[in-house]
Amino acid sequence: MKEEIKWCAIGDSFTYLNDHLDETDNRVEKGYLTRTCEYFSNLSVINIGMNGSSTPDWVNAELPEADLYTVLLGTNDWHGGVPLGRREDFVQKKEGTILGNMGILISHIRQKAPNAALLVMNPVERGDFVYILDPFNNALGSYMPDQGQWLSDIAEGIYETCCEEGIPALNLHDLSGITPENVVRFKWVKTQDGYRKLPYPEYTKISVQFGEDEYPYPEEAADFTYDGLHPSDKGNEVIASLLAAKLEELLGGRLIRKED
Repeated sequence: MKEEIKWCAIGDSFTYLNDHLDETDNRVEKGYLTRTCEYFSNLSVINIGMNGSSTPDWVNAELPEADLYTVLLGTNDWHGGVPLGRREDFVQKKEGTILGNMGILISHIRQKAPNAALLVMNPVERGDFVYILDPFNNALGSYMPDQGQWLSDIAEGIYETCCEEGIPALNLHDLSGITPENVVRFKWVKTQDGYRKLPYPEYTKISVQFGEDEYPYPEEAADFTYDGLHPSDKGNEVIASLLAAKLEELLGGRLIRKED
């Protein structure tokens, strides 16, 4: 009788949207959780991703029983000005920095399920985000620092701290290939000569009049994301394929690959 692996997925909108595809305006067919489970015949997921959340929201999250916990860190800490902190914050579980909050969360996971497998994933780069259901919900991309921090530095700090502390980690930032250059194929922007399809970095020079201009990411603009931030089917599959390979490495022979 094969062992069933119960997986608890912790994260922000990248994780949450897997079960709320209507909030992508159905631009996404399957999220990374569903896609990862489809690689295996004995993996099921409990999705506790919280839309718009960041590490301060996760330190007191109610955790279900599981055999595997994954933490996919997003860009909300970076955009919200939460400082990266230092390795000492992680070790001392110092609340208020990304690394400190992460240390608290991992401690809670270890207390809840001492024998469970654990994997941390760092954030990927982003472009200019415009929420498809509310264009007034928008933010600039990671091609520039936010409140003095570069997203790439945060991603590196998370991965390096995990490696130094013996926490299994997947360096999505470097391995996914997702960059500001390829999050979308173009941005549909209004110029003096009318609407134009502008690629990165040209589109960063023209501001969008939210609520007046057309939505800047029609379906054909999608590449690794569909809205400048959230993964498209292409982006979700890249994350899922990397994650599936890492989980096999982490869990040894406990996961059973589906036959093609």
